[in-house]
Amino acid sequence: MKLEVKLAKSMMENKEGMNHLWIQIFRDEATASEKMEIHIQLPDGIYRSCNLNGYAENERKQIVLDSKDKDVLIEIFTQEAIACGEMTISVTLFSCENTITQEIPIQLVSEDEMDLVEIDEQVVERIKKLVNTPSTNEDADIVFIQSKILEARSNEFSYLEKKYRVDY
Repeated sequence: MKLEVKLAKSMMENKEGMNHLWIQIFRDEATASEKMEIHIQLPDGIYRSCNLNGYAENERKQIVLDSKDKDVLIEIFTQEAIACGEMTISVTLFSCENTITQEIPIQLVSEDEMDLVEIDEQVVERIKKLVNTPSTNEDADIVFIQSKILEARSNEFSYLEKKYRVDY
């Protein structure tokens, strides 16, 4: 069993910043039928939404996975300004017999430093695929609303929209 963790952006703004965490689970035949739980430990000041896949989460905020589940997408964000610098996100996968922990560094920077951000296109493509897939669960409480651009305008921040926009 193997765990791989990626971030959509190499950096995140320290104030009102947002990023996506992609957790991939590679199972071997021995663990193919096991149920698993994922626990995400975020640095102080960074928060997360419920998983974007719609998987169940228990009272300890652990994501519960069935044998067919292969990945989890999480939106992470800051609500107020926190200190800039490198922090670590820790992801732990619990199964009946194994516990695997993977850490990934996240760089928190000021808005002025976001020009140096690198985008992981593989994570972005996975987000688009997940959002555009209709839910098969009729009891789902999650509603995805797709926004449309009605009119394109040029202003001093247009270059930012072109650089960071993710069209779902």
